[in-house]
Amino acid sequence: MDTVPLPSPLLTELIALRAHTRHLGWLSEREHCPAQYQRLARSVPQDLLDGWLAQTDGTGRLEDLIQALAHTHRQAPSTHCGSPMAQSQRHMTTGEFT
Repeated sequence: MDTVPLPSPLLTELIALRAHTRHLGWLSEREHCPAQYQRLARSVPQDLLDGWLAQTDGTGRLEDLIQALAHTHRQAPSTHCGSPMAQSQRHMTTGEFT
């Protein structure tokens, strides 16, 4: 029987973080709650930096983790945080979400 090595607890946490955050752009196009978003999101970079500092013996910087990506400007949605999406909006399928 072949066994597949499991990632370490550290890498498992990073995989989980990515799985939980990769749809934030899509969801943010449908809900508009910038104050709450900012308040809740602020801790994520700090947690990443704390881990990176431990990985680099205190020499790492948050900038080391940020890859320059070309972002397009998106118009703020007309919906409010937690409000139902309009019927005319395309709904995400299960395959797109996973």
